[in-house]
Amino acid sequence: MGRMRAESLPPQSPTLDSFEELYRRHVGEVYSYAASRVGPDEAEDITAEVFHAAARAVIRTESGDVTPAWLMTVARNKVIDHWRRSERRQGKLHLLRALGDTPDPSERVIAAAESDRVVMALEDMSKRHRLLLMLHYVDGLSAPDLADRLGLTISAVESALARARRSFRSHFNRTGGAG
Repeated sequence: MGRMRAESLPPQSPTLDSFEELYRRHVGEVYSYAASRVGPDEAEDITAEVFHAAARAVIRTESGDVTPAWLMTVARNKVIDHWRRSERRQGKLHLLRALGDTPDPSERVIAAAESDRVVMALEDMSKRHRLLLMLHYVDGLSAPDLADRLGLTISAVESALARARRSFRSHFNRTGGAG
């Protein structure tokens, strides 16, 4: 059925031509963005999902509303969706690594309890704060890099990171009795 809709556009449709040009110009950018955050294998799937959504939007609206900024927003959302799906799995992997790095059994128990507290604190935080901390501490993005990628000023990112750290400390301290 989707094929029939695509064929209903004239072969030389300005909308179709502009979509093809948008794809040629930005497929590498979308892929690079995704690959830097989720790795090359998952980036291929995310890139395909982004351009599938773009093609559906073009066919549905038959307009040129699909822009490079729109593509990057969809890519960012697809990456976040991917992180959400793998967040629990990653938390468990961190716990296993922490257990494997500690030779003393009593230290393993303490490390596991601390890892549990970290995961619980992150799960309780807002998605925005959790994302900022993950991008900064796990992905190693600096405040200027975050500002560039999120479309914010450096001071806004630094303030947001400070709030995210305070939120993490608050949530982490609340889990003290549970761990």
